[in-house]
Amino acid sequence: MFKKVIISLPLLFSCAHAFAAEPNVEFNAKNNQADIFIEKCQLWRNAMRDDNKEVMWSFVEEKYKGTLKPKMAKKMEKVASSHRQALDEAGVYIKRAEYLSTEVPKEVAQVFIKWGNGKKMNFSDSCVFELLPGTTKWVLDI
Repeated sequence: MFKKVIISLPLLFSCAHAFAAEPNVEFNAKNNQADIFIEKCQLWRNAMRDDNKEVMWSFVEEKYKGTLKPKMAKKMEKVASSHRQALDEAGVYIKRAEYLSTEVPKEVAQVFIKWGNGKKMNFSDSCVFELLPGTTKWVLDI
């Protein structure tokens, strides 16, 4: 068990560093094929799975944190709940593929995730990111 803890600590620190180093909203990317989109999608999906509201809110644009906060909270809960329900129904699941779409406009980045439970349940999910007009900053379309 001690070895597991030692191995897990560097991974934990690297994840925490990555989370602190780059914002999850209005982050920079060279183009819509950058690996950062896969990383952000994984972080978002894990936050939904774990019901980690702090991380989920870190993906929300500032304009949705004021008077629109209750509406955004409801939308995020609906999306996360649906995601958790699909995971629960699948039971043990295996990620089969994860890749960036090459068939989207240059101001959109889409990450596809294909997964299943090894039986008859197969799923296809995605994360869509949009480039803010006139910038190099990207946001998740929740």
